Amino acid sequence: MTGIRTFLTTAALPAALAGLLTACTPDAAGPALGAARPALSPISASFVDASTGWLLAVPATCQRGNCPALRLRKTADGGRHWSRVPAPPTVASVRFSRPPAGSVAHVAFADASDGWAYGPGLWSTHDGGRTWHRVPTHGESVQSLVTAGGRVLASFSRCGPAQLPGCAGFGVYSSPAARDDWQPVPGAASRQYGYGLVAAAGTRGFVTASSGVAGRRDLLLAGPVNGSAPWRPRPVPCLNWVNWAMPVAATPGGTVLLGCASQPGVGQQAKVAYLSRDGGRCWRRLADPPASGYLGALSVTPAGTIAASGTRSDVYLSWDSGRTWHTSRSLDRADIGDGLFATMVTDTTGFVLQNNNSLTQIWFTRDDGRTWAPVTVH
Repeated sequence: MTGIRTFLTTAALPAALAGLLTACTPDAAGPALGAARPALSPISASFVDASTGWLLAVPATCQRGNCPALRLRKTADGGRHWSRVPAPPTVASVRFSRPPAGSVAHVAFADASDGWAYGPGLWSTHDGGRTWHRVPTHGESVQSLVTAGGRVLASFSRCGPAQLPGCAGFGVYSSPAARDDWQPVPGAASRQYGYGLVAAAGTRGFVTASSGVAGRRDLLLAGPVNGSAPWRPRPVPCLNWVNWAMPVAATPGGTVLLGCASQPGVGQQAKVAYLSRDGGRCWRRLADPPASGYLGALSVTPAGTIAASGTRSDVYLSWDSGRTWHTSRSLDRADIGDGLFATMVTDTTGFVLQNNNSLTQIWFTRDDGRTWAPVTVH
């Protein structure tokens, strides 16, 4: 796979993408004095602690393929109030069947200054979102991105935002959080798989890749986030599955959570989950998550709360290290739509995004997922 060299320049916005933004009203201008601010449809969020976070969104009224530029909001009080900050000058890739180069679907911050918008494009900020710079990816797409230990990790591939038939090959790259200096992580690449899903905590990073093909082994690699030593394979406990997805999550203490999910059925999917206390060398099988919905994301707190969620899925929570699974009745009011995706930020706080472009709320918990409350962002 073609390597991604040191990223120090800012690429010009392609003419095709710039044309999509020509008719957009800049977010900085805002509505007329006294006018009601329209609600936003959240597509991604990132929190660096219980209070400070950013929300990537589009106007709730925009239609597929005909959306204004992205909106970005920041909170300093855990999502109770939001202020405007400049967004990357691009469009949301989730609104296109063939996303334009440079478009994005996710946001991630490592701290109060350093953040990224990605998927399939890549943009960075090092001043808290006041300015953004497009990072050249040399024709590759950013599939997954996480931060840990003062670094940022991402998987890059020419296969696009999802594994495409006949497309294979991805590589993991690492950069210091405070500057754009992306370098390949030794050993963290594959020519056989088209999609790599990364996770990181503390100084350790992980990447999973599922083949979706009977007889082909799935992949789990682990190593230091700074690439100071080659990443090594770790055993994949669900060997007898034809895995459709293998989400992974980790804590700074060395706990790793791995999910295995078969090919989706009609609204249901067989799922198993495993937990490791030693960085992925030995695994303990947890109680199987409920079959309803499709597994797409896992989140685990240092205290051990586990959240499993995904497309067409409710949020399934375990407060006893995976022995039992529960739902929160307070989320019954959330429209599952295309799914609910949960992220735990601290031992007690977290958020849920509704995977439905027409919905305008993000849900928050401040009691370890037992109750959730919606917030509408403008």
